[in-house]
Amino acid sequence: MDQENQAQIRALAQKYGDEELIAVLGSADPEMAVIAAETVAGGNLTYVDSFAGAQLGLKAYHIVELKEYIDQQVYLRHMEMIEMILDISRIINEVSSVRKRCFTLEVGL
Repeated sequence: MDQENQAQIRALAQKYGDEELIAVLGSADPEMAVIAAETVAGGNLTYVDSFAGAQLGLKAYHIVELKEYIDQQVYLRHMEMIEMILDISRIINEVSSVRKRCFTLEVGL
């Protein structure tokens, strides 16, 4: 996630709040998806970019987790080929574990 995207996400989070936004990730690498999910949830702990010290509190979902909510033709056009190389179950498991870890404590589940 480059600094320009981070600045845009931070501006949107400040404008709309964490109840109105989710982050949709598209990384093919599970580890990078986890880093992005943790960054939009809890901020960048390296303090070197737009998320430095920001607690955005955004829930992140990988695009493959949202497949059922996207028009099938649109999803196939953009994701059909990439799905062949993704470790989908691992990505879903990793990104959903970030949501559980970051947000379960807040709601007391």
